[in-house]
Amino acid sequence: MSDMQRKFLENIAVAAVYWLVSHLNWLIFSSVGVLPMPIWPAAAVAITAALYRGWSIAPGLALGTILANHFSLGAPWGFAFCIAVMNTLAPVLGALLIKKNNGGDLHFRSVGNMGFAIVVGVLLVPLLTALGGIGSKFMLGMLPESKVVISIMRWAMAHALGTVIFAVPYFAWQESRVNHGN
Repeated sequence: MSDMQRKFLENIAVAAVYWLVSHLNWLIFSSVGVLPMPIWPAAAVAITAALYRGWSIAPGLALGTILANHFSLGAPWGFAFCIAVMNTLAPVLGALLIKKNNGGDLHFRSVGNMGFAIVVGVLLVPLLTALGGIGSKFMLGMLPESKVVISIMRWAMAHALGTVIFAVPYFAWQESRVNHGN
């Protein structure tokens, strides 16, 4: 299999997983009448994929975001595309910052490296995705100015919770496997 074919398949897999996780999340929360969703597990998919694959996974993240927002959440195409911009750029840029601070890999050498990764992955990336998504919604005339701040907070918290609950334990487990040779 060529490198291009492998990257294509990885992007299709990430898009499918992002969409599936998003759709399942929507099914769970919509069935109990809790919308907007207070947690977004797909944020963990995005930061994890970006940490392992960098920019090469951006098309898969964008496609997964568009599919999830349009088909599962009912967003108009234009808004789904706008959301995809920051839901792709933020995790990839966050992953680049984390890896650069960590000497180019994913094995934490200090508490400071781990703290930096948490601040970037759990605070900065969710805030950027929220600014992109809610900013787009406002600019497209889909959200009144009076709801912008609370909407940004809700979005960022949902993405942060998804990352904390799913990505952080995964990376802690991976780190323990590397440190213990398992």
